[in-house]
Amino acid sequence: MEIKKILMLGNSGAGKKTALKHVCKNLKKTDSASYGKTIINNKKLQIFSPTGADKFKFMRNVLSKNMDGAIIFIDNTQGITNTCIRMINFVEEKNVPYVIFANKQDLNNEPLKNHPNVPILPTEAISGKGLLHGLNTLLEIMESYKEKRKIEVIYC
Repeated sequence: MEIKKILMLGNSGAGKKTALKHVCKNLKKTDSASYGKTIINNKKLQIFSPTGADKFKFMRNVLSKNMDGAIIFIDNTQGITNTCIRMINFVEEKNVPYVIFANKQDLNNEPLKNHPNVPILPTEAISGKGLLHGLNTLLEIMESYKEKRKIEVIYC
């Protein structure tokens, strides 16, 4: 079975841990990160989420090694903050496919703007709504990215 490593980033309180509880079995939590596993579409996903606390920023670099994709979790009641933009830039520098989860749609269902090049998917971590759809979207993008990379290697 194919194994994929996904990094989930977001501000503290954006809903990352709550989402992981819905998606993963046997969620592991430490002061610096949460980790869980799940199987979707015959792919085993390992999802890592460093805490949003400033003192654990270094965990982003540690956990991003060999990642296949990423999810940027945004609290839709706050919108895209400067911290969110830094996380987006971090993932883009790693050159991996990613999606944005606009979480807390139950509290504010206004669509997020400011980042049209990446799918922005509405989610409600508290109920689990939209999470599976979002993960499937990421997996599709990751597969397209993988195929594109193969073609680029062939024609280099």
